[in-house]
Amino acid sequence: MRISLSLKVAIAIFVASGFGVLLISVLSYTQIRSYIKQNVLTSLESELIEHTKAIEQNLASVKKDVTLLINNENISALYRATSNKYHYDEVTNETLPSLKYKLAQTMKSILEHNDAYFNIRLIDAKGEELVVSVKDAKGKVSIQKETLLQNKANRDYFKKAIQLAENDIYISKIELNREYGKLSIPYIPTIRVALPVYFNNKIFAIIIINANIYKLFLPIKNLIADDKQIYIANQEGYYLYHPNKEKTFGFELNTHDKFTNDFELNKKSYFNKSIAFAYSKMPLTKDRSIFIAITTTDKFLHQQSNGYFKTLIVYIFIITVFIALVSLIVIKILISPIIHLTNKAKEISSADDDATVEFVTSDSSDEIGDLSRSLKTMIKKLEDSKKEVQLQVNERTKELQLLNENLENIVEEKTSENIQQLEILQQQNKMASMGEMIGAIAHQWRQPLNEISISIQNLKYDYEDGLIDDKFLDKFIAQNKKVVHFMSTTIDDFRNFYRIDKTKEIFDAKKAIKNTLSLQMAQLINHNISVFISEESFEIDGYKNEFQQVLLNLINNSKDALIDNNIPNAKIFIDMQDNIISVRDNAGGIDKEIMDRIFEPYFTTKEQGKGTGMGLYMSKIIIEENMDAKLSVHNTEDGVEFRMDFNEK
Repeated sequence: MRISLSLKVAIAIFVASGFGVLLISVLSYTQIRSYIKQNVLTSLESELIEHTKAIEQNLASVKKDVTLLINNENISALYRATSNKYHYDEVTNETLPSLKYKLAQTMKSILEHNDAYFNIRLIDAKGEELVVSVKDAKGKVSIQKETLLQNKANRDYFKKAIQLAENDIYISKIELNREYGKLSIPYIPTIRVALPVYFNNKIFAIIIINANIYKLFLPIKNLIADDKQIYIANQEGYYLYHPNKEKTFGFELNTHDKFTNDFELNKKSYFNKSIAFAYSKMPLTKDRSIFIAITTTDKFLHQQSNGYFKTLIVYIFIITVFIALVSLIVIKILISPIIHLTNKAKEISSADDDATVEFVTSDSSDEIGDLSRSLKTMIKKLEDSKKEVQLQVNERTKELQLLNENLENIVEEKTSENIQQLEILQQQNKMASMGEMIGAIAHQWRQPLNEISISIQNLKYDYEDGLIDDKFLDKFIAQNKKVVHFMSTTIDDFRNFYRIDKTKEIFDAKKAIKNTLSLQMAQLINHNISVFISEESFEIDGYKNEFQQVLLNLINNSKDALIDNNIPNAKIFIDMQDNIISVRDNAGGIDKEIMDRIFEPYFTTKEQGKGTGMGLYMSKIIIEENMDAKLSVHNTEDGVEFRMDFNEK
């Protein structure tokens, strides 16, 4: 499908403009979303200020009530009656019990009219409760019996309140209420407001109002929307109120949930994922305060953002379509001279080599006019260049013909050189193998030859001692024949070991391993290298001699590494399990940088003249191509392990 230049340019402008509009839209959307977020946070902060004011007002009402109580005439009368030896007030003509009852009725009335209050006490300077009115869990208000009155001298709130100056108000920590030294059940989160009662500059008693903070502070919860939550915490960060009650009063109930752990307080308000958060710190006293916080979901943010996003999509579509239409019209007008030049260029390209095309340049003074004049100049230069190129082509053709004639000879020479080099490497590998075999035979023969040598040396002494007779000769000949037979058997074992055998057979892995070790045992013992073979075994269907050659190569490599690295307590382990044979040592392992190259042909880490680099390469070929298994290597803690896996076929 052919697309015109004008359409291509229009599409390019459309795409560029569309991308610009999209970028502006994204930035606009991001800005609007940020603005909405800030509005949400500002709204939360404003709402939090209102709630904080409401809590402060409720707390102020408690202060007002306790102030009204100390000014009650019954407390003055009660003071006079307690000072009288007959417990009688001459001013009101009332007895002490009667005055206590009247004061208790006043306290009872206050409890009945304020849902947050659950206890009002008058406690004398010694900590003894004089008058107590209480409200139970069902809201019933009663006057505490004399027999149930307690001494509060050891309570923290009493110790601090009794030290106050006249007209100073004490506000306690917010904690769970206790009666008779035990937590009240159900739990009552309590704040205490106390005011000392002075007569004649001497403290007489203190008035204390106990209020349930959930009822005192949280009527504001009824004004909070369903998607919002309120939290209250003490100065130490422990929750006093949380939608999940199990997280509250951790300092009393030995739990570890804290407001300061759940929220960051480095900002007064912020968004955290899908939650908006705002908090403030409200002082209760000069040295004590509480945290009040509100959270809300991002529901409003999503609603506002989605509405703006939909409107933005419509505007983007309209603007994009408009840009596309205008671009197409303008571009079509602007590139008409280019279309004319294109048609002329086609005529030139389709004309015969000897044909002449008349080219008329544009008279315009813009880039298109420059292009047409440059095109005419270029046509002339092309004609001149064509002649020069033809001459060069003729010269190169002659050179290629000459090169083709000599190429076959060059290939034959290089091939012959590569074959000779390969034969040399193979011969080197063969000679190395023969050297290893001769070395192994020499080690195997050393002990038998020593025995024969010693036997011959002792023959002279035996003759001098007159010990030689027919029986002695028969024994001497038999012993030496046995030694010679062992040496002959060694030659046969090595000859059979290196015999080329391409007939598959089923053989026992452990027997083949032991047969291979018998050829190397003399050298291993000579170098104090211990070999450990596992008890397990399995049968292998393959080429026994080739398998033994691979095993011998791996054992030789471990032996050389143990000797070169001068490893004390040198060990080689051969394990057989689940059709897997592993050969590992404690020679220190292989450098990671060359681990991936050890199976490459002609790659060796041994000194020059000690290795051909073909051993592991040939071993991998034998195991993986001839025996359909897998040969791999990896380092262990103190050495290297080669694995022959006969399961991977």
